[in-house]
Amino acid sequence: MSDKKKTNTKEVKEEKEEMSTEFVEKKQKNKGEKSTFSKIMNIVLWVILIGWMVICLTDFYNVSKEKEPMFCIKKETTKYDDGTVDMCLGLGYKVYNYKRASYSAIEFGPFWSSDRSAETK
Repeated sequence: MSDKKKTNTKEVKEEKEEMSTEFVEKKQKNKGEKSTFSKIMNIVLWVILIGWMVICLTDFYNVSKEKEPMFCIKKETTKYDDGTVDMCLGLGYKVYNYKRASYSAIEFGPFWSSDRSAETK
């Protein structure tokens, strides 16, 4: 009886080892195989992200040098008694160019920022 148990235990261990070896081999084989679609999507998303970062950083650099931004989706001008405020909407950011007697500056901010001088009408 003890010989049978040893034999059964040995067989079970061998089967487990075989199964684990097969599993590891399949996993390694599948690890190197990505679908063509996922590779292409990965490249496309990285290109879009890097392009967006280049656009944002270019406009941020221009604003820090007190120049007009290059990439504007929408431009608006608000007129006040003592001057104007130009707003440029970019891809995820806004640029305000204040040309007023009370406040003169150019500022870069997130898309939810608002005109600071509108509060002091």
